[in-house]
Amino acid sequence: MRFLLLPFYGSYLRLKYHLKFEGGDKAVPFHGPAVVFANHAHTLDPFFISAVYPYHIRWVAGSYLFKMKGVGYLLRNWVRCIPKTQGRNDLQTIRNISEALKNGDIVGVFPEGTRTWDGDMMDITTGTAKLARLFKVPVVFIHIRGGFPSRPRWADKERKGPVTVEVYRTLTPEEIASMDRERLEQVVSECLGFSNDVWQDEARIPYRGARRAEGIESLLYQCPCCGAYSSIRASGDRIVCSRCGAHAVLNDYDRLVECGGIGFSKLSQWHSFERQGLEKLFDTHADGPVFPIDKGVLFQKGDGGRLVDFSKSFFLETDLRGLHFTFSVPSGKEAVRADYDFRSISSMVINARQTVEFFHDGGLFRFRLEKGASPLKIWELYNLVQSRG
Repeated sequence: MRFLLLPFYGSYLRLKYHLKFEGGDKAVPFHGPAVVFANHAHTLDPFFISAVYPYHIRWVAGSYLFKMKGVGYLLRNWVRCIPKTQGRNDLQTIRNISEALKNGDIVGVFPEGTRTWDGDMMDITTGTAKLARLFKVPVVFIHIRGGFPSRPRWADKERKGPVTVEVYRTLTPEEIASMDRERLEQVVSECLGFSNDVWQDEARIPYRGARRAEGIESLLYQCPCCGAYSSIRASGDRIVCSRCGAHAVLNDYDRLVECGGIGFSKLSQWHSFERQGLEKLFDTHADGPVFPIDKGVLFQKGDGGRLVDFSKSFFLETDLRGLHFTFSVPSGKEAVRADYDFRSISSMVINARQTVEFFHDGGLFRFRLEKGASPLKIWELYNLVQSRG
């Protein structure tokens, strides 16, 4: 498949995204076994890297992709990806990676496990350092520059601008073995610590596109001016709070300008304010809903290896205990309710099309909110509750 597709699909990516490759000399000696770690900002990140990397990479991919007809077959039998159940400790994935390395393969991993929402990487230093020491093979660190502004995770539309794949550094097994835990974590943090904001402050590269702010309600779920949840609306390049009228314009550098009541210039600053707000809310909030009630358009249940549609119309109430669904039923019948306690949810992730997937008491469930709602606020509240024990 590599020989068939690279001359065509690889050329298409290089042309459409002005794709460039830098630092290839740092990776060329390590044709396998080796591990590639990279930041994850764009849906096509594994294709960007594979299109320019000198050797074939077996990527670790979310297990939900393998459930899709056609796509699952290609990933499993042609590309030979390694499935990973997102949000869960998957020992089988570690075993599969180890087996692939024993066979001399190169395995590609996005340590965050999911794409960035605001351009900054999540703190996954400790776990990545443990993996680097565990596998005892060369570790190649890659930075993808321009992936986030080209198509942010929350964006409805793509923008035009270059994408660069840079081999930032390679660590040999000998170098890894010579470092104590503290030093290895420090080096891994430096190698993984890519920030779109820091890069864009220096690069100043515009990424132009129509209606560039639309979809940002998924990321910006709280107004920094009045504190209201679920009040942000976007149209074109303009962002407005429907409650207090605070507003800003998102420019070609993903900076907030022409601000009225919005005290931030960067999306990562706004997102940090939201996370801090959730922590304060957790410490002070009494019983009752945390957010305004959300309307949903899809609820599914896992049944063996497939997903079964349960409802396409429901209301979701979220409090500090968990998720409370009320499903639409024919007139005259009693409403159907389902409650899922956060303490009984073993994992929660946000997959394609802003679909939330979670495991509750061993069962798989998925739901999708209506357009303009933010699943991110629910995911971040769940993680906060879990971290507080």
